[in-house]
Amino acid sequence: MSLIKCPECGHEISDSAASCPQCGYPISNPTAQPSTASVAGQPNTTPSGKKRAVLTIVLISMLIVALAGWAAWYLFFQGGTDEDERAAYDSIMRYENQHQLDSLGVALDDYFDTYNSDAYHYSQLKDLHDRFFTEKTDWQAIEGTLSLETVQHFMDVHPDGFYLKDANQVLDSLSYLAACDVNTREAYDHYLSQFSQGKYVAEVRKLMAELDNKELSAEENTAIKEVLTAHFKALGDDDKEGVAVTLASEISSYIGKANPELEDIYTYMSHMHSSGRSIVFNVTKSIVTKVEAAGRNLYNVQFALDEEVYTRGHHAALDTETGNPEEKGEDAPAEVKHFTGAAVLNEAMKITSLVLR
Repeated sequence: MSLIKCPECGHEISDSAASCPQCGYPISNPTAQPSTASVAGQPNTTPSGKKRAVLTIVLISMLIVALAGWAAWYLFFQGGTDEDERAAYDSIMRYENQHQLDSLGVALDDYFDTYNSDAYHYSQLKDLHDRFFTEKTDWQAIEGTLSLETVQHFMDVHPDGFYLKDANQVLDSLSYLAACDVNTREAYDHYLSQFSQGKYVAEVRKLMAELDNKELSAEENTAIKEVLTAHFKALGDDDKEGVAVTLASEISSYIGKANPELEDIYTYMSHMHSSGRSIVFNVTKSIVTKVEAAGRNLYNVQFALDEEVYTRGHHAALDTETGNPEEKGEDAPAEVKHFTGAAVLNEAMKITSLVLR
């Protein structure tokens, strides 16, 4: 028989006792009960040792749970969820389709600040990002020196680029201004061939109509020459009625006299025929320009005028080569004068001004 310690109170009792006489703790198998003291090389397996093992397991489990929670928080708030990544991708696609280029650039930068190469749309958006910012840099490089040449070169380099719409709008405006500088039907036709749906189509068609209105037609040119010929024929024939039908109701000037009345013109014509001379006028080399004034068309005419004076019988005149008197026949003019003239006719093809030099 030997002494052992009670597992409950620690008092020494006989190893054959059924229970501790001090505290009554039952000794179910006293002969097999090991000592609480550790056997050399063996761990302590008392109840207090088990509690520490359980506590260690609990702590390790709590640490694992905490790490898992932190990882979930990081992925959700820092790395983004799959749903967030898809939403970011959809926003970028919408900005591209709606041509919201400023928003597109910001969204692309935000995406690559948030997601790494493991993101589902990373590679697709990386290509979009590189193309967009390369083209944006090229566009910004020419914005300060926009011209037909620089914009066209940009469009050649980026034929289907992000800034194609912007470049077309700029090219439209520059082409319109270039056509206006030339101000010809050919220039306006060229603009319309390039920009049939352009911003300035209506304005260009209006300018073409005005240009056509200013362009002298063959009929107008013929009518003006006929009026001038009729006027000078009546003037040479001393025909008051013939002169009157070629003049406007208001005349600003007539051969040196401002704002003349018809009687003033008749007096001038009578004085011309006072010596009994016969006069023939020939209008030559007329050049007509059609202009618009106060919403009405006017015709400016530059012309040459020959005045041939005839008298009865033979008349002496100077030979144009020798300067000596020369006999002229009855049908030859005794005197020829050359004038340059300028006239203005109104829309009714009536003379409103006549100047001779």
